[in-house]
Amino acid sequence: MHTLTKQPTSFLDAITGPAELKHMSVEDLQKLAGEIRQEIVNNLSRTGGHLSSNLGVVEITLALHRVFNTPTDQILWDVGHQAYVHKMLTGRRHKFDTLRQFKGLSGYVTPFESEHDAFVAGHSSTSVSLAVGMAIARDHLKQDHKVIAVIGDGGLTGGMALEAINHLGHIQKNVLIVLNDNEMSISENTGGLALYMKRIKETFFYRDIKEKLDSIEGSLDKVQLTAGIWDMILEVKKQAKERFDTPGIVFEKLGINYSGPIDGHDVSAVVRAMEAVKDKSAPQIVHLITCKGKGYQPAEDDSIKYHGVPAFSLEPQLREKVDASPSNPKSTTYSDVFTQALIDVAKEEPNLVAITPATAEGSGLVKFGKAYPERFFDVAICEQHAVTMAAGMAKAGLKPVVSIYSTFLQRAMDQVIHDVAILSLPVVFGVDRGGLVEDGETHQGVFDIAFLRSVPNFTVLAPKDAAELRDMVYTAVKESNGPVAIRFPRDKAIGASADGTEYSGTPASQPRFIEPTEWQIVAPGARSKTVKKPAVILAFGAMVDTAQQALDMIETDQIPMLVNARSAKPLDVSMLNDLLRDGHDTFITIEEGCLSGGFGAAILEWMSTEGQEISDVTPRVLPIAIPDQFVEHGARAILLDLNGLSKEKLAQRIKKIITK
Repeated sequence: MHTLTKQPTSFLDAITGPAELKHMSVEDLQKLAGEIRQEIVNNLSRTGGHLSSNLGVVEITLALHRVFNTPTDQILWDVGHQAYVHKMLTGRRHKFDTLRQFKGLSGYVTPFESEHDAFVAGHSSTSVSLAVGMAIARDHLKQDHKVIAVIGDGGLTGGMALEAINHLGHIQKNVLIVLNDNEMSISENTGGLALYMKRIKETFFYRDIKEKLDSIEGSLDKVQLTAGIWDMILEVKKQAKERFDTPGIVFEKLGINYSGPIDGHDVSAVVRAMEAVKDKSAPQIVHLITCKGKGYQPAEDDSIKYHGVPAFSLEPQLREKVDASPSNPKSTTYSDVFTQALIDVAKEEPNLVAITPATAEGSGLVKFGKAYPERFFDVAICEQHAVTMAAGMAKAGLKPVVSIYSTFLQRAMDQVIHDVAILSLPVVFGVDRGGLVEDGETHQGVFDIAFLRSVPNFTVLAPKDAAELRDMVYTAVKESNGPVAIRFPRDKAIGASADGTEYSGTPASQPRFIEPTEWQIVAPGARSKTVKKPAVILAFGAMVDTAQQALDMIETDQIPMLVNARSAKPLDVSMLNDLLRDGHDTFITIEEGCLSGGFGAAILEWMSTEGQEISDVTPRVLPIAIPDQFVEHGARAILLDLNGLSKEKLAQRIKKIITK
């Protein structure tokens, strides 16, 4: 654990809102930038959060609020995870120590928190589309203000951002795009657009060469040279120019006026660039070059590691006093187990390939990429492309596995249906972050059970522990003839050791075939004197372990049966038939997903149709799931309890049901 000493500020303490920035000199703004970085590092050491991205946009944010006037002028932050400085400058600094804490400041932007936040943001590549829509509304309503979209070069790879730029160039609305170019999203950017942006930055070098050649040519005007020498000089100039792209030519061709590239850490230069385009009526893009993690050496050296950090994980390099204590070993997560399972299966399955849309770090697939680099594909922030590319691979004979967060899979549902499910292609989806996460409404992975269950040809699975996840991956890759989704939470893997070794190479831990759509009775239960057959708990995924802990807390002579219902689609109809014929008439479903359309809804649907033909008694089905509402940000344990899914809340609910 690190103890950081907060340094005194002189300028930051005087900032109560953006208005104060307009009276500061450029020199003072640069000093303020240093104080803001100090504040970010100190606060994130206690709360955790997105470090590198926010350190990289300090001067950009200062310039935006110096030149424009929020909330009248509307700043749309793509993703929103880089808006900490914006929050500090718009009256929320006093709450900064509550960042990402339950009932505290959100780690993203939301109008529910401040009028200075023009729109909610949590996913990438949305800001330009929003800006186009808001600009059209502004002009239709005859209003007069600026609409600014702040987007990174990573977000620019998303298809929706390019669609919006294409439309903006056509309709020529007054929109300013601020392009924060640091060559990174979460991981390093990939693709042709990223290479183009890199070539634009090389124009700094081209300008330098051109100036020197012009100087030499001017000096040589006074010297008698042969025609051949002059031809050689002109050819050198031509080659130098052709080697480097004209800055922003692609944007200009699309109808967007381009300015840049500009040093994004030079406050004076950024302010001048903003002032130059402030009153332009045609669409503009200002291209700013920044360093992710600027001003904090560990983050500059490894911006991927310091993109998002937990509390107390920093290595201070800002003159703080450090009390370094040994840290606890990192727990093995379901993401770790999933990746190791892929590596193990890939040893005997040469056609297995892994795909991720810019989440290689978070999903753990970096390890797979190092083991099988020729079979690993990071397609950048392009979820739709990732899914359809996998469909093409599967149709051509490969065995693709798409590792994707639940919240990001939402963005590719048309491709899931149109390109994968209709042909029933054997694409395996590793749905990471299935369930509740700390980041709030935009990131909760609670809808995947419902939307995947509704798609024909799909198998929807969730493991109860690490071993079952490993075996589901093995079985799905080796045997599946259609699409399979395996969802797992952002949590420590139940049953995994700290280093995960029992799932990596030892004979007892080799992946094995299972029947993932056959449910298992975990505990048979016990009837009481007054109840002939115990209630049946059908728990899905990691909720099996939580349900078991809840049952251990209940003091009653009637113990419900606990079933590991590891497939939400298809249901284990054979077991359900047996349970009904055996006289069980109370069923409790538990899932870490939304109530509407989820696993519990599937049981209700079946009981109301096929189940009625088996039992003379209409059984009670009581679903326990996340209510029909968006879930705020906060620690996972708090959110589980808030939504009735902690072991304590489950114990209370189950006891109330079985004692009625």
